[in-house]
Parts: sequence; structure tokens; C-alpha cells
Amino acid sequence: MRKSLLLAALMLTTILVKAQNVLPIQYDSLLYKQEFILSGTLDYSSPSIYNYMAEKLIFGGQITDEVINHTYDKGHKGINRFGIDASAEFEYRNMNVNLFKNEKYGFVVKAGYYNYASAIYAKDLFGLTFFGNERYLGGDADFSGSKFSAITFQKIGFGAIDKKSKSSLSLNYYNFSNYAEGFINDGYLYQSESGDSVSLTLDGQFDFAGSSSFMKGYGVGLDVDYRFAVTINPEKSAIIQLQAKNIGFAQMTSQLTRYKVDTLLTFEGFTFDQLIGNSNVLDNGTSILDTLGIDSLSVTKFRILPGYIQVGKIVDESSQQRLQGFFGVRLYTISTYAPLVFGGAHVRANSWLSFGVNASYGGFTRFRAGLYAQSSFKNMTIALASEDVVGLVSNQGKGKSVILRLRYKI
Repeated sequence: MRKSLLLAALMLTTILVKAQNVLPIQYDSLLYKQEFILSGTLDYSSPSIYNYMAEKLIFGGQITDEVINHTYDKGHKGINRFGIDASAEFEYRNMNVNLFKNEKYGFVVKAGYYNYASAIYAKDLFGLTFFGNERYLGGDADFSGSKFSAITFQKIGFGAIDKKSKSSLSLNYYNFSNYAEGFINDGYLYQSESGDSVSLTLDGQFDFAGSSSFMKGYGVGLDVDYRFAVTINPEKSAIIQLQAKNIGFAQMTSQLTRYKVDTLLTFEGFTFDQLIGNSNVLDNGTSILDTLGIDSLSVTKFRILPGYIQVGKIVDESSQQRLQGFFGVRLYTISTYAPLVFGGAHVRANSWLSFGVNASYGGFTRFRAGLYAQSSFKNMTIALASEDVVGLVSNQGKGKSVILRLRYKI
């Protein structure tokens, strides 16, 4: 059998859809009447899966045995991560009005589209998916501790912005259009040497929204962007930013289909292929679950939004310094995301061109190195970055990253 039930579901869901978006946000103390900001991210990363395999998983193509063996032997450890972010956000700032009749505040309007997927999975789950069960005859395959999440949602928001510091607070409404999550607390597959005795221990749960409706849930949350100056010496200060996005709660209004199991299943006189009838989850997943005696039920769900909190030093755009440093730490409200630390150097080449380098550790992978360039014109700023330059140019990398940010000011 070429694919096991649970990892095939896991890998497929992660392919359907947070990333280390550490291109430095710049503090601009000048007051503009209006600002339009558009940002977009396309990123995937893993410490275990090389690009020459990830690209075929995501975009399609033949995966050879050589690729599978090399990825399994060289890339994978006991527990592994994989994450994808495909998102875009638009922000409109108006400082020409006095919100609440207070000349200190303007208003901000936001809209965004977010497509996230993430996974933690055991090495044996990867092995069962791509090698089948023959490698594990006469022994155990352990896929305990695996979990995944795939969520698509949109937001609209309105809030206040401080005209001087550019600190802002917005209240957002969210629509969930896609949702799937699952976990395996304990999972063991034992087969006899001949393969005619199968023992499967499972303690896990899988939820997904199967409705065709675009609106499968709703949520409310906050975006907070608080910026303040810290004095380093009498002649120098640093701008610190505390940023939190999509912090709130969501209620899934669409009925979710839940598969939940906590049992030991033992089958005598069957090979694993005979047990599931040579099926796989991509062709007939519910039939396999029925064969294993795993029932489904309909549920609703209340959950925390997949947001993040980041704090760090940002670049001061009004400074005449040629070289500035930036650094910080980021946390996501996603259980599969590890805390990420980042830092870098921003170089002001002249009045219209700047560029920088950065490095990060954590998130869905380990170490990444990035580059960015930014051009500033009279009314427009354009920034293009990659947080993983090795992965961007080489199939030997373990991820790709492209980030675009446009800012128009009046």
C-alpha cells in the first residue's frame, strides 16, 4: 500500500494552504493625509522536506523513489514540521479626518485574505505514506504526536490610528471559508512478519467543514500596532513595535464532520492491503474509515483565531543613518508553530534606495537567511523580499519565500 490513511490526509491538507514575514516595517514620523498599504506573502518551509519534493507535492509531478528515499533518510527526524502561508492584506489610513472629533486620531480600514496550513508529523507517518507498510513488517510504526491544521479566512476591520506615532487599534470581523484540523495523540501500527496479523492503536480526532457554503464560520478579533521610542543615549533612540494581529475567537457555524477514535483494533488473517481493499484516502477515505470502524458525527466548534504577536525594534525611515539594525521575536497562536527570533541590518544606500539582510530561527523550520530591497519615490514605496534566499534559488533548500509590500501616500 502506497499511502497510509492519516498521513495522506495530513499532507494533502497542508498542501491546500504562517510564514516568517520579517521584512522590516518602517516607522515614518511624517504626517500624510492618506496612505494605502498592500502586502502579500507566499511562503512554505520545513526542516525535513527538500524543495525538489515539496514542489511536486504542491504543484504536482512524479515523485521518484530516489527522491523519497533521500528525503526520508537525510531530511527527517523523529518529529517534523511543515507550514504554508499564502495571504494578502490591504490597509487604508486616513489622517485627514479627526476621529471622535479628536485631532490626534485618524481612522484605518483593513481587509485581508489568509490561507494557512501547518503540520507536525512523525517520521513513520511519512514512511507509511510513501513506502507503504512493507518497511514495517514485523515491527511497529509509531505516528504519535502528529497534528495538522488548514484554515482559510477573510477579514474586514475598522479602527483608530495615532497620527504622530502611527500606532493603531482595529476591530475586525472574520469569515471562515475553509477549515480542517486533526491530531493523533497515540498511533501505532504493528504487523506480523508475514503481514497477516495487524494491530492498530489510535487515539485521535479529525474535524473538517464539508459544506459547500462560502461562509462556514465567523469571528471577531483585534489588530494592535503600538510603537514607542526608547532612549539609548542623549543623541540616539530606538523605535520599538508591539504588534498583534488576528487576536480573537471564531465560531464555526457550519456543521463540522468529526472522526474521533480511541481504541485498539486487531485483525487476524488479513494483510493491511486486504484490510482496506487497496484504497487510499484520496480516492475513498470515508470507506476506509468505515472499514476500520471509525464513525463520524456532526459538531460545531469554538476556537481561537490563528493570529500572532511580535515585538521588536523596527527601522526609523526618517533617520539619516546609513546602517540600522532590527530584531525581534514572534509567536503564533498555532500549536504547530515554534517561537521565532529574527534580526537583520538595514542599509540606506541613498534617498530612494535601501536594502537589507536578515536571519531567523524557528517557526516552521530552523535557520533561514533573507534579502530585501526597497525603493522610495515621491508617493510610492515598493519592497520585495525573500526570507529564504537559499530555497528561492536552489532545489536543495527546504522552503521558498516571496514577500511584496506596496505603499502609496498622499
